Amino acid sequence: MDHSLNKRGAYAPRSPKADFPMAAPTPKSHASSATPGPPRRNVLAALLAGGLGALAGVLTVVPGINVLVRPLLKEKQAASKKIRVALLAAIPPDGVARSFPVIDERVDQWSRYPGEKIGSVYLVRDSVEAPPRCFSATCPHLGCAVEYKPQQGEFRCPCHTSAFAQDGRVLSGPSPRPLDTLEVEVRGDQVWVDYQKFRSVLAEKIPE
Repeated sequence: MDHSLNKRGAYAPRSPKADFPMAAPTPKSHASSATPGPPRRNVLAALLAGGLGALAGVLTVVPGINVLVRPLLKEKQAASKKIRVALLAAIPPDGVARSFPVIDERVDQWSRYPGEKIGSVYLVRDSVEAPPRCFSATCPHLGCAVEYKPQQGEFRCPCHTSAFAQDGRVLSGPSPRPLDTLEVEVRGDQVWVDYQKFRSVLAEKIPE
């Protein structure tokens, strides 16, 4: 250890720190403290990722909308359909109109519904060789159910007294057109009817 003389002439130990001068503090650089902004490439990548995410969301929602709307369109397209109404043996070839309910089992995308009555028809068979004729039981005037009067051989509406002949022609009353006819198909011993409903009040036969 180095020694030096003090004022009294005595040796005093020298501090080791005195031999090494203290380094001056390094000034902080303003450039290093500033945070650099995000590169333009990162911004474009973020925008592209957001666009792809939005597109994926739309593609996910579209099938869901299709599942909801499809059954409604399916029922709309099935407004006219052939339904088994009666056995051929239940319609004697005597020219008398007989009423039969139209029972339909509805099925859509979500579930199956039990058979329910959706309307009524009149079937008339004039001879053994002739296929049955079919009339809708709905009055074309305002949609009331017509009744067949075998004594008079007429169809009559109890609501507004419209009367129809056995061939469906208007005999009297406010009905704007004859009874609506429906197509019939005989499959073996079964009678199938292409059942559909038509708009009321109109003179023209237009499906609902």
